[in-house]
Amino acid sequence: MNNHTRKFLSLGIVLGVLLTVSVYLFFISAFTAESSHDSNKQQEKSDVPLYWVAPMDANFKRDKPGKSPMGMDLVPVYANVNSDLTGGNSPGTVTIDPVTIQNLGVKTATIDTVMPKLTINTFGQVTFAQDSISNMHPRVAGWVDTLFVRAKGEFIEKGAPVYSLYAPDLVNAQDEFILALNLNNNALIKAARSRLAALNAPDSLIKAIEKTRNTQRTITFYAPQSGVVTQLNIQDGMYVKPSTLLLTIASMDSIWVLADIFANDLGKIAIGQPATMTFESLPGRRFSAELQYIYPSLNNATRTATARFVLPNPDLVIKPEMFANVNIHADLSHSMTNTNTDMVNRDNILAVPVQAVIRTGAQDRVVLALGDGRYKSIAVTIGNQFNDVYAVIDGLVAGDEVVTSAQFLLDSESSISSDFLRMEAPSQVPMQIPSHVPVQKSEITSAWTHATVNDVMVSDRLVNLTHGPLDAFNMMGMTMNFAVAAEIDIQQFQVGDQVHVEIVEGMFGMYQINTVHFTRDMDDMDSEHDQGEQQ
Repeated sequence: MNNHTRKFLSLGIVLGVLLTVSVYLFFISAFTAESSHDSNKQQEKSDVPLYWVAPMDANFKRDKPGKSPMGMDLVPVYANVNSDLTGGNSPGTVTIDPVTIQNLGVKTATIDTVMPKLTINTFGQVTFAQDSISNMHPRVAGWVDTLFVRAKGEFIEKGAPVYSLYAPDLVNAQDEFILALNLNNNALIKAARSRLAALNAPDSLIKAIEKTRNTQRTITFYAPQSGVVTQLNIQDGMYVKPSTLLLTIASMDSIWVLADIFANDLGKIAIGQPATMTFESLPGRRFSAELQYIYPSLNNATRTATARFVLPNPDLVIKPEMFANVNIHADLSHSMTNTNTDMVNRDNILAVPVQAVIRTGAQDRVVLALGDGRYKSIAVTIGNQFNDVYAVIDGLVAGDEVVTSAQFLLDSESSISSDFLRMEAPSQVPMQIPSHVPVQKSEITSAWTHATVNDVMVSDRLVNLTHGPLDAFNMMGMTMNFAVAAEIDIQQFQVGDQVHVEIVEGMFGMYQINTVHFTRDMDDMDSEHDQGEQQ
């Protein structure tokens, strides 16, 4: 090969390499531009609202901004372009732009473990301690000679004179005792002393007779305890007999407070629990009491049970009939027995704020904040309430973000198609449950009507219908969205179809198509029947 040939060969190789590199760079640039264009289109698409929805009615949707029937601004709902398992295409996930989040006042809280504190606040009324009341009756018939207590409500000290009584039987018993003493007969002395004691003669009287051998015409009786005279049924000169209640003395050293406890709080209290009490008439003072007894029956009018607290009252400042603010410090170990066993033996509990939980009766759920403006309603199982939090049994883990404000609006949009399952790692994702579970026709009310299909939302399993009256639900003809039962193939619906549908009310108030008959199928059957007759 000569030199001239080698030069042409080398030049060809160089030109081929340059051409190859140029083509490669051209295609790479074109691909990058196309990818960037697609990304921009996807981003642009995600920034455009799919529709606008009423804040208080998830069925009221419009294709442009406006006002709801209640006069509220419609809220935009955006497409969700994410596709990861942490929320993007999970059923029920909704995306809201930051401006709308701020306008709605969406607030969140982080799920965490806390030391539970349970205080039951109620009201009580002060009354005399029934086990510290003394009633005074005479043991013999006679006449009140002198009354030392003149009015009801007086405070009397233990051992103070109360009244003096002239009673013939007591005079005779004294004479018999003196006779026995004079005879120095031990048997008679013992019998006479016993009779005086049985007639409630004071010990001081018996000792005085032994010393003086004199009979006392009237005998004075003394207060058995210190307290307030709550009943006074005698006056000077009255004739009394053993059945007569002379007066009642109630001690105030220790009093009772009777508090009303709601039925759902009865499982959280136990005898011996401490309580703190305050009184409006005694500002700045706090008193400690102890739960002594829980009465066995409920009050028919208030549907509450009565709990009795014992409250020491050494300075006598607490008066009967006063009202008390009662704060019961509940026994947490006793109150948590209705939760799972793991939680009973723990000092801390996993807690969710009370205001974050949406309680529907059939299900408890919260709105989970997934980040980047994404939200999803999930089902939770809650335990007992501890002041402003619920104990979490299932459905949430520490670190989850839940919505505590405006969650009802987010839940109304998310629950339309949500499976109410929280998102797990890919290997732990449970089998998706159809968002609209079929119901037994015999268990619920249904209504048939003719309707026109206006829109088919396959991903949400929703169909927009203009329907006639639904008398079973007292509903006039209108245009609204309906969920589609799981056993119905939603792909059958086409815009403009005339259908005959059976409507039922599903969970959470969402109306659902339970059975559908397509008018076009009936037209096809009639056409085939006519052709058969012509042949």
